[in-house]
Amino acid sequence: MIEPPGTQFWADARWRDGWRLQRRWDEQTCRLLNPLGRVVCRGSWARCTEALEEAQPLAPPIDRLVILLHGLGRTRRSLARLDRALQEAGFTTARLDYPSTRMSIQDHAATLAELLDHVPTPKKLSFVSHSLGGLIIRQLLGHDAPWRSAVDRIVMIAPPNRGASLAGSLDKGGVMRGILGPSYGQIAEGFAVTLPVPEVPVAIFAGDAAGVPGDGLVTVDETRLGGASEHHVVPAIHTFVMNHPSVIRGAVSFLGGAPDRA
Repeated sequence: MIEPPGTQFWADARWRDGWRLQRRWDEQTCRLLNPLGRVVCRGSWARCTEALEEAQPLAPPIDRLVILLHGLGRTRRSLARLDRALQEAGFTTARLDYPSTRMSIQDHAATLAELLDHVPTPKKLSFVSHSLGGLIIRQLLGHDAPWRSAVDRIVMIAPPNRGASLAGSLDKGGVMRGILGPSYGQIAEGFAVTLPVPEVPVAIFAGDAAGVPGDGLVTVDETRLGGASEHHVVPAIHTFVMNHPSVIRGAVSFLGGAPDRA
């Protein structure tokens, strides 16, 4: 499922206790959203930054922060159910948006690094990703920053860690790349194998739906990553694998420090 084109314009560049300061992918304008997702300010970066400072002053570091990152052609809404489960388990979460069809994996990671540079470094920083989000996290971990030492656990859901052969076969003549952007091209070209391998515990959840290879977009083998702590397979397609009960339960358990054996 690909979200409407209008949802692929904005990147979260600042996060503060649910408030999100966004920048358009072409950097023409900015906007500030409150924790309910309502736009409360539009205009220049300076104007929106000032509005953020007035609305939500910088708070001390928290003990644990979990960043949730959606996949290609999706928005933060796709991870709402998983986010809710994490919050109910006591985690503080930041479910972010980024214009996945507009920029490269390197650009997405740079924007996320900038956001983290302006969050008081928590004692523990964890990530939960779907699809392309996992590759962005791997790229992100190549950044040298104070928050890097706080990273403790990563959950990857349907990540094309070894590329996605289907993406390559569908991109004849670059048509799909023209629709889904440079990140799609990087997946099709196998860019993923060049990315850093996390040096922290990683749990991977792959989909394996009947009648299609893997989850329909990424095969089970393509999700594998050397050194991963856990690898689970659930009966789900790529679009909805993050909502499978075993994935939600396993992600909450893994981030809590208990290996999931279900």
